[in-house]
Amino acid sequence: MRLPKFVYVEPKTLREAIQALSMDPKGSVLLAGGTDLLVNMKHHVIQPKQVINLKAISKLAYITDGKEGVKIGPLTTLHDLALSPVIREKYPSLSQAAEDVGAYAHQVMGTLAGNLCQGNRCRYYNQSIVWRSARPLCYKAGGKVCYVVPARPGKGRVQPKCYSTYCGDMAPMLIALDSQIRVIGPQGERTLPLKRLYAQDGKKPLSLKNGEILKEIRVPPSAGKTLYLKWRLRGAIEFPIVSLALRIDQGEKGIIRKAKIVLSGVGSGPVEALETEKMLRGATLTEESIENVSTQVSKEISPVRTSIASPAYKRKMAGVLLAEALNGMRA
Repeated sequence: MRLPKFVYVEPKTLREAIQALSMDPKGSVLLAGGTDLLVNMKHHVIQPKQVINLKAISKLAYITDGKEGVKIGPLTTLHDLALSPVIREKYPSLSQAAEDVGAYAHQVMGTLAGNLCQGNRCRYYNQSIVWRSARPLCYKAGGKVCYVVPARPGKGRVQPKCYSTYCGDMAPMLIALDSQIRVIGPQGERTLPLKRLYAQDGKKPLSLKNGEILKEIRVPPSAGKTLYLKWRLRGAIEFPIVSLALRIDQGEKGIIRKAKIVLSGVGSGPVEALETEKMLRGATLTEESIENVSTQVSKEISPVRTSIASPAYKRKMAGVLLAEALNGMRA
């Protein structure tokens, strides 16, 4: 498989990268590790006019620890993140999430920003050009229909929607840790919660404005217990069927004061189980309470069939993962 033709740009500063991206935001892509982007380009899933390589920009790979938490550069590799003494000591579940991404080669090449900003996936979209030529293009690829959930005919014109699924590993754990990001663009810099990066829109999954680039990830000091669990078909080189990031903060007598449950593989972005979190607050971890919240999270999520796994299977596994995580924290 060969890459399509494109213009290659290698800026030396973020300002140069922003200028290049702003000239043609729809026809440009940013290259960091390339473990996801280059595969999609070879399959002609993505055919950009311009590829902007960020690797030549200095000082974008770092992990610094301070009173307000940890700051992580966008080009920090997943391998460095997983092995960082600071991350392992203060955020062991974040280190675990990085170790669960793909295989060793993916972790050495792949970056944190690349993982956070990866495209959504779907069995009708992430295929070779030969496979996709057997039918009209799906809505995400520029067609008029989503084959996962086709729009039903009715009165008036029905606006199509893309139901492709977000399958990243790092975002759920970072969102559970209340992380924030700094982005920079033509209009300057802004800081926002990582959760707001995701638009929950399969066709345009990120909320970045034209010309904006992820500049830094900030993780506040960790409080409570955390855990990241991933269910996949193989032990490596695999996106999650379902993954779950859990954080609970317990007070006296084990009463839960705060809970964060964030899942991947079940929606068009990371999905926070808000109703299940409400059930956990004020509760203690007993067999009965764990069974109840595990049933609730299975009911709360609404996955669709964008992979070989059925929605019913994903709902069941979300409950299984939450029960496993809570029992692990109870022990």
